[in-house]
Amino acid sequence: MRLWTIQPKVLFDKLQAEKVIRCDSEKSPLVTECGFGPSYDWMAEQMIRRVGPPPEGVKYPIWAWHTLGWKHAKPDLRRSEFRGYNEPQVCMELEIPDHDVLLSNEDMWHIVLNDGYYGNAANEQEYDAEEAWFDSLSPVEQEHVRRKSWEKIFDVSPARENDWDSHGKYVQATFWELRLGYVKAVRHFSSRQVNPKGF
Repeated sequence: MRLWTIQPKVLFDKLQAEKVIRCDSEKSPLVTECGFGPSYDWMAEQMIRRVGPPPEGVKYPIWAWHTLGWKHAKPDLRRSEFRGYNEPQVCMELEIPDHDVLLSNEDMWHIVLNDGYYGNAANEQEYDAEEAWFDSLSPVEQEHVRRKSWEKIFDVSPARENDWDSHGKYVQATFWELRLGYVKAVRHFSSRQVNPKGF
């Protein structure tokens, strides 16, 4: 499977030296500073269930892009997602065995990050009815229904979009480790090199 991961250049240097890198959960600001640990724990549980157990000592997967704006192609580094870096970065193009990768809907991943309920509503009337139903559940039932609803982020096809949901527009990928042998191309960049007129 062809993927693209954005990483600090220092991690690419480490990959070249050590031939394999894994996520260091203690250095992830999304976990240590933003409080997203429970969401990452859930994704790790899903990785174990759907891909298999991690290597010894690994808690969280590495992240990459599969699709950006409906395109399964190398990312346009002028996009706003890639502008805020304070240190040199690399975009690595990877080829990873399909069975080692879990794809998910990046837009809807934010529902998991915010501990929300991923409903089925396609309009405001359906949303109101579904919200009333969800609010009628006990806290224990809500927790079960909420966590079960998150599994819908793994529906990345067929490609469709409406005002309430999208499938296949932004697809992220997770995998347990990054091996030097997976790397097919590398682009170096920094925020200073990004075209300010890009989108």
